[in-house]
Amino acid sequence: MLPPFGKGLPRIALVGVTGYGAIYLQLIREALQRREIVLKAAVIINQEKVPNLVTELQAAGTVIYSSAAAFFTQEAGQIDLCLVPTGIQWHARLTISALHAGMNVLVEKPLAGSIADAQAIRAAEATTGHWVAVGFQDIYTLEARWIKNQLLSGAIGELRDISMLGLWPRSRAYFERTTWAGRAAAEDAAVLDSPLNNAFAHFVNLALFFAGETAGESATVSIDSAELFRAHQIEMFDTAVVRGTTNSGARCWFGVSHAIAQTRQPEIVLEGTSGRIEWWHEQRCTVLHPDGRRQVFPLPSAENARVLMFEAMLARLRDPQAPVCTTSIAEKHTRFIEDLQHTGLIREFPARSIDWKHDTDSGSEIPVVQGLADALGVAFKQKSRLATVLEMTPSKLLVS
Repeated sequence: MLPPFGKGLPRIALVGVTGYGAIYLQLIREALQRREIVLKAAVIINQEKVPNLVTELQAAGTVIYSSAAAFFTQEAGQIDLCLVPTGIQWHARLTISALHAGMNVLVEKPLAGSIADAQAIRAAEATTGHWVAVGFQDIYTLEARWIKNQLLSGAIGELRDISMLGLWPRSRAYFERTTWAGRAAAEDAAVLDSPLNNAFAHFVNLALFFAGETAGESATVSIDSAELFRAHQIEMFDTAVVRGTTNSGARCWFGVSHAIAQTRQPEIVLEGTSGRIEWWHEQRCTVLHPDGRRQVFPLPSAENARVLMFEAMLARLRDPQAPVCTTSIAEKHTRFIEDLQHTGLIREFPARSIDWKHDTDSGSEIPVVQGLADALGVAFKQKSRLATVLEMTPSKLLVS
């Protein structure tokens, strides 16, 4: 059972407790055990599906609401921080409602499904005087802030190239888990769900943050070429290679896929005029200094990064200058995704090139595009277009 809440602690609310909301709920549980916060309210639409959780929260003094509208009306002015770990289509609507109800907000990544929605959130921030932080958890680690400072201080010279690669197999069940997965829009709002805006959004955003010209700024990217493919039967794409240029002139390369058999954890490479930084998700970071020194240090797990993110929220409530992933930072990622939607034609991988493999964990099938993982690895090293590499392979795999 959760301990009853005390007095004088930050008043927290949670909108959604299932799906990814369960991860936020666990962060809340741990903070409650440490008696750092009050969970004053929670929105649980389908309470009949989680009766034990409802009982647990109510026993701890949490007020349960069956609709977000009722919550915002009844709790206006009573919540210090509202957590919004919902589907992308609800990010803007719920965040703006929370701001106008006198609440600060932590909204799960991405900030929104469109630039219009992102700008509406920022306008609501300015109007209400409350702040929004975004759940791009990697930015909240000390290591990420240290890397950013190293780049700003010229530790590897002028930043010339940023590249990011990530390969995570995903089965049909992954795209069947929600009504918005793999879709461009849902419930009258933009979603633009894709590997770049969902599973790998953390790392795209982190790369843009590293490339930003100031400590609290991310880079803007102009897209030079976009190769968008799909093996899954979805509206959006499951594989992409995107090349671009930042506002400061650095070249960018992003490659991701869900249509492969083997996992390759995300990695970010930052190349300067006199050094190099290599970042491996949940593993390590290597800095190659201009004088030949090689500096290696471990990186925290995603779980630890989320703990740091939650701690940053509590710090921000105490100190308005405490760093968070701001809407200004996160908006650059949203702009990149929307620009990509306008510039990239989604192409189908030919059926003859796809092997469907059974996935024991999900009980569903994963599409494995022949030669794709190796081709993406080569394109990552060369910073080239994927089609160029595919045409060079013996199989002559081409997309239709």
